[in-house]
Amino acid sequence: MNRKQFIASLSIGALSAPSLLSVNSKDKVKVALPSTESWEQIQKQFKVLKNHIYMNNGTMGITPKPVLKALEEAFDTVALNGAYPSDTKLLKNRLATLVKVEPSTIAITKNVTEGINIACWGQNLKEGDEVLMTKHEHVGGCAAWLYRARIHGIKIRTFELGKTAEETFSNFKKAISPKTKVVAVPHIPCTIGQILPVKEICAEARRQTITSIIDGAHPLGMIQFSIEDIDCDYYAGCLHKWLLAPLGLGFVYIRKDKLESTNLFNVGAYSLPIFDMTAENLIAENLVQETQRYSTGTFCGPLYEAGERAIDWYEAIGPERIEKRVKELSLFTQEELEKLNNNIEILSPKEERSRGAQTAFRFRNKKADEFVAFARTAKGSFTLRHVHEAKLEGVRISTHYYNDFAQIEKLIECVKEYIKKYESPHLYH
Repeated sequence: MNRKQFIASLSIGALSAPSLLSVNSKDKVKVALPSTESWEQIQKQFKVLKNHIYMNNGTMGITPKPVLKALEEAFDTVALNGAYPSDTKLLKNRLATLVKVEPSTIAITKNVTEGINIACWGQNLKEGDEVLMTKHEHVGGCAAWLYRARIHGIKIRTFELGKTAEETFSNFKKAISPKTKVVAVPHIPCTIGQILPVKEICAEARRQTITSIIDGAHPLGMIQFSIEDIDCDYYAGCLHKWLLAPLGLGFVYIRKDKLESTNLFNVGAYSLPIFDMTAENLIAENLVQETQRYSTGTFCGPLYEAGERAIDWYEAIGPERIEKRVKELSLFTQEELEKLNNNIEILSPKEERSRGAQTAFRFRNKKADEFVAFARTAKGSFTLRHVHEAKLEGVRISTHYYNDFAQIEKLIECVKEYIKKYESPHLYH
């Protein structure tokens, strides 16, 4: 089936697929996906504020109208039918297909932080054991480890990112010590959008019997990837950034041979296959034999359903087409910034395998936070992100496919205006 045929089939009922709610899908109002033949048509499906240019997709993606409508209707179904969410498998199955793993190896979470905590607290570490990380971690990726360092006495070591994948991998290998028990790094850090050589990192970790944990906040919906190919032990991702699902959806992957050795502290519905409080011996005999055991209790069925519809939308446009588009936008951004010569420093790599959909730069006198505020109130009203992590004092530009080249050109003019208004020429030699 080609893309046109697939989109046509979606218009009939992709947004009325089998429901996660305990009602018949025939009771759901059918919502058609609009044409995705051009980027201009696609842009119309996002509720962008008038006279505002959103370029902070690395923090949160803008959910398209059809997905928002599906979310609203799913909540209506709950209210009208008393429909309690009961099916955890539909969204898991769709996600498993996207990231190329077995559904039994993933569980739905609220966000990446929850997944990282499952992996972190699941490890049996003792005082003096070392965890190897980068200097570019997001607080959600490192907070649990820092707290374990405080209460358990583990040691956190870091390594620098290189300008190329080869240099980054070399830095990683040099930082390994006989005490390294875990490597916990981002697939794409929140700082400069660099795609790390996680496959090589995980292979080296496995060779040295080091557990590998990947913070996958950014790749899903931006680039195509396979967790099976990366071959990590744990992977925590989310749907609300580049996949453009509503806020509050994430997932965690646990390698099959790590399941039984991963500590479990939060147990509830969906953790146990069966329980009987009238039994003589009151004990949890078994846990479910899949990663689902780590996702417990009542979940938001409408949100899960909207996550499925976000996947419909993503697949209708086409993963390969999206990856090509976002990389073109980021490359154009880099090239335009480079024309500003000595006024700024580009922080993101230009190497093809290391380049994603985000561009980070900084001014020579480090007025990044001031520029972000300036851009917010400037003509065009840009939403950007101040990068304070790793003491970079940079600006991150996250462009998704709903952005365009004209918007980037407007941003460059905003940068020029800021330089002209606030920068001193003698600073640059």
